[in-house]
Amino acid sequence: MKKQILLADDEVTFRKTFAKILQEEGIAVTAVGNGIDAIDAITKESFAVAILDIRMPGADGIKVLREIMRIRPKTRVIMITAFGTVEMAVEAIKLGACDYVMKPVVMDDVLIKIRQNMRYLELQEENEQLKMELNGRFDIGQIIGESLVMQQVFEMIRKVAPTKSNVLITGESGTGKELVAHAIHSLGSQNGARFLAVNCSAIPEGLLESELFGHKKGSFTSATEDKKGLFDCARGGTLFLDEIGHMPMSCQVKLLRAVEHRQIIPVGSTEPIDINLRLIAATNKDLAHEIKVGQFREDLYYRMNVVGIHLPSLQERKEDIPLLVEHFIKKYNSEMGKHCTGISDDVMRLLMSYEWKGNIREMQNVIERAVIFAEGDIIKMSDIGLIRSHSAALSEENENLQSAVKAYEKEHICRVLSKHDWDKAEAAKALKVGLSSLYRKIDELEINARKRHRERKAS
Repeated sequence: MKKQILLADDEVTFRKTFAKILQEEGIAVTAVGNGIDAIDAITKESFAVAILDIRMPGADGIKVLREIMRIRPKTRVIMITAFGTVEMAVEAIKLGACDYVMKPVVMDDVLIKIRQNMRYLELQEENEQLKMELNGRFDIGQIIGESLVMQQVFEMIRKVAPTKSNVLITGESGTGKELVAHAIHSLGSQNGARFLAVNCSAIPEGLLESELFGHKKGSFTSATEDKKGLFDCARGGTLFLDEIGHMPMSCQVKLLRAVEHRQIIPVGSTEPIDINLRLIAATNKDLAHEIKVGQFREDLYYRMNVVGIHLPSLQERKEDIPLLVEHFIKKYNSEMGKHCTGISDDVMRLLMSYEWKGNIREMQNVIERAVIFAEGDIIKMSDIGLIRSHSAALSEENENLQSAVKAYEKEHICRVLSKHDWDKAEAAKALKVGLSSLYRKIDELEINARKRHRERKAS
């Protein structure tokens, strides 16, 4: 809503004088002399505050007020009334006006009322924005994927969301761990409360404890006042600890206490504070290895890993790439006002065969760049800033998406078979498919296992 005032009064001198005072105060004003013009003005644009004389030709202030409440209900209305129309002003309050002033008008008093109402609107907008954040704008529908591994992730999210159990999300960088955390929060019982996130690797060790648990004034040199920690701020909601594998051991001890006893002690304090929130943590590290080398507490690991959700890398869900491409093209079309309808076959072969070390985040960046540089409706190879892969999926014989997917499947299965010395049972376990399914794929893709095995032995 524009921070603009509507002034409707049929007294010409008063209207012009008041409009000039408002303008000198830096307040934009539209001044009209009758109710019909006032209704016309509010029909065309929004006003933060409307100041209406009750007695006006064409349409009185009450009629204008009714129209404002019908089409611009957020507009704050102040009625101007003479002594004989006080009862009408009271009626106007019942209809939705927020205040009234008596004639003769004291300009300073009206200016105070205007500023109070404009501040009220600002606070209302801030509150609505906060509610959007608190209610979790992310849900499971925003996580793209139809692959079997992603369907398993979705099922785990649905099951764990209604509980208050701690969740540990693992996976490579760029796989969408924070998005999953948002989805758990959004679908859970905490979705009306705050979702706060902290990256444990981005805060210096000396400040992390204060950031999480808060501190008391004077507890260290720069502690000039008491500060609430994130645990306290997220009370009743969800606290997401990203990159928990980077948390220093000193903080891990205090985190363990918080998890076990549901209490925190701010730095410099001896008084514990009870907390009631949900903890979700994420890491791209192998925490089992970190425990072995003494970099992560085993007891904390088991406390946090009540429910573990592993996000697959993009290499493990190649069949989702076309969906992701379509999603990101739509996203950046909307943001940039572009009209890309898709990508060429050779670009799709490249994306299907490329080794996505940055996973979905890397792919998103690639598509964003491609949409920027695309001159036509179709994204071409010249629009892609990737180093071309030498995978077989790029060969000229693979002229369409289906061929590219089959070529990738064949290469991937052969790679896994070779890694396990062509032991099909072991390869099936590694591929997370049934042995019969693997045999079916070998036949379907015409993989000559014996020939491949002999070639490997001979080499």
